[in-house]
Amino acid sequence: MRKNIIVNYPKQAIVGIMMLILILIFSTGEILANKMSPEEAIHWGVDNNYDLNLIRNNIAELERNLDILDAAQSFQVDLSVTPIWYFGKGEEEIIEMSENSFSPSTEMSLTATKVLADDVNFSTELTWESDSLNQIDFAEITKEINANIKLSKQIYPDTWTENEKQVYNIKNSLQMKLAELRWEEVEKQIEFIQGYLNIIYLQEQVNVNAERVKLAEETLDRVRKQIALGEGGYQQETEALISMEESENQLLSQQQKLSQAKKQWLLNLNLPQDTLVQFEDGTAFIEGLYSKMDSLGIDQDNQSDLIAAALAKNYQVENMLLEKEALLKELEWTKDEGKMKINLSGGYQFPSDWFAMVDFSVSLADGGAQKLKEEQKLTDIQQKEVSITYLKEQLKLEAEQLLNQDLYCQLYLNTQLLALEKEQHKAEILEKQYQKGTISETEWKNEVLTLKEKEINVNLAEDEWFINRLKLAHFVGYLAEKI
Repeated sequence: MRKNIIVNYPKQAIVGIMMLILILIFSTGEILANKMSPEEAIHWGVDNNYDLNLIRNNIAELERNLDILDAAQSFQVDLSVTPIWYFGKGEEEIIEMSENSFSPSTEMSLTATKVLADDVNFSTELTWESDSLNQIDFAEITKEINANIKLSKQIYPDTWTENEKQVYNIKNSLQMKLAELRWEEVEKQIEFIQGYLNIIYLQEQVNVNAERVKLAEETLDRVRKQIALGEGGYQQETEALISMEESENQLLSQQQKLSQAKKQWLLNLNLPQDTLVQFEDGTAFIEGLYSKMDSLGIDQDNQSDLIAAALAKNYQVENMLLEKEALLKELEWTKDEGKMKINLSGGYQFPSDWFAMVDFSVSLADGGAQKLKEEQKLTDIQQKEVSITYLKEQLKLEAEQLLNQDLYCQLYLNTQLLALEKEQHKAEILEKQYQKGTISETEWKNEVLTLKEKEINVNLAEDEWFINRLKLAHFVGYLAEKI
């Protein structure tokens, strides 16, 4: 008979095994997670952000349209074959059956076109009609073939072809979209950095509020013990309870803000779900950017130069100037449409006819439509000039606002540094009093948390100055395509 053997393991061994299993589980999770530094995450966001991808899709569509127009310049060959069956009652009541009785007559057309150099249009066409598909006599087939080769060109007015107009407009649109993408990529990077710093700020706020909750709980517990000893009353307990609940509410609010900020940041960067980004203060990437922004020569003396640079390098101004240039071209094309047109063409008609011809066409009366079209184009150009002037004034105001904000952020940061210095001096005094037993531990802990909040306020002021300086540097053209 088999005996059951029971082995009694020490409790310490069981606990050790369980801890080892937990460590392996968490370690495996970290290995499986895709770790990214803040810099890597931000660069990923630039390449995968939803808004930026919309612009890239528009660019890809414009490039495809250019390829389509380019393909239209090559040889275009079309074949058309039309079999025709005739049904009806003829003069003879009796239909004689033959090998061609059910063979249809056929019409066939083969055309080829191409735009040659200097807008000369080449075209050739071959047509063939046959009463029977069973006809195999080559001589008869040759007689039924019509063919021609033709070269043509509009010699007046010497204007753009429709294909050239479309290519010009698409290239303009492509250039504007590329400029917009370069600008928005930097804008998004600044937005991502701002979101990252905000998360760090909220983390610090959560930590401080968690400490305040602990302190409030300790205070409430101490008050209740004093009440039990007959040294306190209902008023003290109520005040301590209210203070604790307020601290808990504040902590919950900050935790919710932190959670929402992280989710929004990850969504904006379009990071994979298994991505792990460590939100830490003082990363090399952020510190390097901070040093660059701090070294920029921006002050009150060179404001006019900075504003001029902002107007010269802003992509919106450049795009509006391109739009104005396109409107001037459209006015030129519209005027050409109202002119007399002269087309010269020549070629060979199979089997032995050469030909040349000149085609004149002119609109004798259009009810004033041509004049109205030209007036509309002139109005569009004038309106675009007004829009450019208005945009420059808007950008000038925006540049002034960023410069003023830069000065304000510096002053605000100095104020917070002074407040921190004052609080540090106060903390030194209270620490000595606490060591001597003059103040309670609760008062000392409160002071430590207050000092921490002052440090957080300084960090927040530095972040606000840093982000505004990034926006200003980008606005005046100091930043490259990617930070």
